[in-house]
Amino acid sequence: MNKLLSTVSLLVTAGALSTLTGCELYFGDHGNNNNDTWTYCGSDRLYQCQGDSCEWVSSTCSTTGSGTGQGSGGGSGYECSSNTDCAAGCYCSGGTCTEGGFCSTDADCGTGYHCDTQRSSCEPNTPPANSCDYDNQCPQGQYCAPDHTCQATCTCTNDTEAQNQGYGWCDETRDTCLPGQDPAGSCGGAITCNTGMPTCPSGQVAVSIDGCWTGACRDIAACDVPATCNRINDETDCSTRTDCGPVYGGTNCHTTDGSSCTQPGANCTCDSYFFASCAAK
Repeated sequence: MNKLLSTVSLLVTAGALSTLTGCELYFGDHGNNNNDTWTYCGSDRLYQCQGDSCEWVSSTCSTTGSGTGQGSGGGSGYECSSNTDCAAGCYCSGGTCTEGGFCSTDADCGTGYHCDTQRSSCEPNTPPANSCDYDNQCPQGQYCAPDHTCQATCTCTNDTEAQNQGYGWCDETRDTCLPGQDPAGSCGGAITCNTGMPTCPSGQVAVSIDGCWTGACRDIAACDVPATCNRINDETDCSTRTDCGPVYGGTNCHTTDGSSCTQPGANCTCDSYFFASCAAK
């Protein structure tokens, strides 16, 4: 589509209507068909034309009140299949002409835009082929990095597999290794916050993020890492760990001379015992 600009300046007062008889603003051969209705997004915004006769209709490139806008070179809001279907200062986005601004160099355009000097129009930069905003926009085995590009990691079925390959956790919905810490919380790691550990049902352990309890619990079988011994609250789960051992409490405990005692041991027996906690050996 060719654009020919006359050497005669268009002096139009914004908000007023003036007829540009013999207007030499063309997008294709409009002059050969006096019934060709078209629009032009000029420097002072929207014109509507019938053949070569054009009227200024709006200070913005909008189709409101400007007729059907048929013909090439439509302003903002018109249907398009490529940037060249739109008037200068506009570009094609999602099948619709959208205002981008006029320019002579890239510096005239905003961040993320460049200047199409042939059309004197700012257009969006083409994103990288592997661009993304979310992890699920990347193939399996890749994640969306902070620079909005898909970066390769590894595949996995659980957090342990991901950690064995040098990553923080496994997104099991995508079988993909990810850096950092599992947002669902971890079953291991030192606690640095001064909050109490939540009470979890038997077979589950409390999880933490960045050294603080989240208040949530996770099944031991689903833990990202082997649970820290002191998080285990079940005697069986504790006893099956070679690095952990159960700690017992007792009731009615006494020494051989009949005096009371509080810690079951060689010199302290109790009428009954119960699992109290799990501790690292």
